[in-house]
Amino acid sequence: MTRISNSRYFESADFPFHIAQYAFRAEEMVEPHSHEFVELVYVAEGSGRHDYRGDSYRICEGDVFVIEPDAEHSYKGGKDPNLTVYNVLFGPSIISNELQMLSTVDSFVDFFYVEPFLRQSVRFQSRLNVEPHDQLEMKHLLDRILSEYTLKKPGYRLLVKTRLIELFVFLSRCYDRSLHRPMTALAPEREVMKRMAEFIETHHARPLSLEQVSRLCGMSQSSFTAKFKQHIGKTFIEYRNEARIAMAKKLLLASDAGTLQIAGQIGFDDLSFFNKVFKQLVGVTPGQFRRAAKVEGEDGG
Repeated sequence: MTRISNSRYFESADFPFHIAQYAFRAEEMVEPHSHEFVELVYVAEGSGRHDYRGDSYRICEGDVFVIEPDAEHSYKGGKDPNLTVYNVLFGPSIISNELQMLSTVDSFVDFFYVEPFLRQSVRFQSRLNVEPHDQLEMKHLLDRILSEYTLKKPGYRLLVKTRLIELFVFLSRCYDRSLHRPMTALAPEREVMKRMAEFIETHHARPLSLEQVSRLCGMSQSSFTAKFKQHIGKTFIEYRNEARIAMAKKLLLASDAGTLQIAGQIGFDDLSFFNKVFKQLVGVTPGQFRRAAKVEGEDGG
């Protein structure tokens, strides 16, 4: 399977973005692949198949979905050569501050972060399909972004970012209006908790609260807390902090970045709290952990 790197599509590391419109030939196949970046797909016309992590789905006009980094997927056009899609490829760093703000909007979190996880269940069929009266607006938003990116007039990067945020807000509103059942209606309780554990581990740096993850499961905070601990063996906070500290250990060993920078990368806004949690879980401070690792490496060499 091919893994596509950022450099294949992005014009530079400080502007991780690409957009294109693609028309499939009759029964044309895009072979299985994954990529470093996030891919947002909009089906503007026609129908076809989308294979995602081993499951196959029919896609049709109005469908919108997000493919997260490193997820294996492929496409196949229908018998008629009329499948046309927009592919929006980006690294989250392009609008990192805005994404953090959008993470407080429930419908955005549902669509952008949770939906790709739930899609792996064959019982999950509530991906977003933009209503006919919204499809013109969707196409208009994408065409404006595509035009700016293609023509590259002065200030195009700023306008691309601005319109990308506008697109996400629009999709969040569409998703909010769509029929979106709680996770517990789609899978057994144990499976839901397992999916949420994977979700928390992957998105540990996001400012997700207990209130948000409880709502996504259609549960009260107390009920979610009890059931999560029952099936996973830890509380939501414990699990999230352990995922964050595990990543912090990797970053401390793999880079020379300061502890303040690393704390921010993994979701801690307060350095002293990061140090406290790190010492609780690891037994030493981040600085001591890094120094000990370096000494061990020198002794081993």
